[in-house]
Amino acid sequence: MSETSVFALLDVTVKDRAKFMEYVEGHRPSFQQYGGKLLFRSNDMEPIEGNWSPKLFVVHEWPSEGAFKAWYNSKEYAPWKKLMKEAMEMNMVLAKKMPG
Repeated sequence: MSETSVFALLDVTVKDRAKFMEYVEGHRPSFQQYGGKLLFRSNDMEPIEGNWSPKLFVVHEWPSEGAFKAWYNSKEYAPWKKLMKEAMEMNMVLAKKMPG
């Protein structure tokens, strides 16, 4: 059975705007090298139900869970991951499509 696309869902709060912008630009080559695609990003959301209100919501698509994990743990991404932790607070989940 072949792997299917997975989605990384990110809830981001920027702590340092300059470092955040450096991260956004700097990590793109590794992100693309491993097959990541930016599907959606918004900082203009209206809560309808509950109390979840992300400051910035981002959705990535990856060709497989393996591709995402290979990127996330890669030497190419390592310096950007360190900067990411300085630039922002983030909650992230990896979501797989339910069958049917």
